[in-house]
Amino acid sequence: MASAPAPGWVTAVRKRFDRNFLALGREMRLSYLPPLMVYVAAGISGLTAIVGTFYVKERLGLSAEFLAGLAFWAGLPWALKVPLGHLVDLIWRWKATMVFAGAGLIAASIAVMIGLLGHPESMPKMLSVEAWYVFATLLAPIGYVVQDVVADAMTVEAVPRVDESGRPYDEAARKSMHTTMQTLGRVAIIGGLALVALGNVFLFHGTDALPKERKAALRNTRALFDSNCPSTLTE
Repeated sequence: MASAPAPGWVTAVRKRFDRNFLALGREMRLSYLPPLMVYVAAGISGLTAIVGTFYVKERLGLSAEFLAGLAFWAGLPWALKVPLGHLVDLIWRWKATMVFAGAGLIAASIAVMIGLLGHPESMPKMLSVEAWYVFATLLAPIGYVVQDVVADAMTVEAVPRVDESGRPYDEAARKSMHTTMQTLGRVAIIGGLALVALGNVFLFHGTDALPKERKAALRNTRALFDSNCPSTLTE
């Protein structure tokens, strides 16, 4: 016995879901992967920020006014993203170097946070704890902005101009691929944020009852986990 056809609205929803979501997976290309890796790393960056928040709360006596001023300076690199994008266009041949330079700044920021969490007795020998924290807070956004600007430019380069047969794509097809690339980039960032949220639930579940020493060890583990997250790509 033949099954009854699906209602019209079910078919319409199914087609819309296929066109707007499933089609993204079908249109994924290997050339899209390098910038998407950087976008995922940007989403995962929230791990270090959360560790820093707990560190300020329990270890540092910084005022709200000081933290607000620090947040302004930490957000300034993102405000300079447009002129940095123009700079990337001028020195595009060095894009891989810029990505690795950004990764180096991020790694340095994470290393400072690991030092503050794991070796609080030795870090103040060179600089005060507050100075180290400000240094780490300012390095990370600079590194992420450098990587993000390069990834934005790479999304244009990642879209192919010709098909497998060597025939140029028409304007409509290239516009569709650019739209797909931008959408996948947003999905990658959101996916990184989702990984951070899941990691927070898993790693910090039931930690309120732990002694202060155990909490510090756990946050140090979080910082080490973040330092092992891939945030670089090659040409």
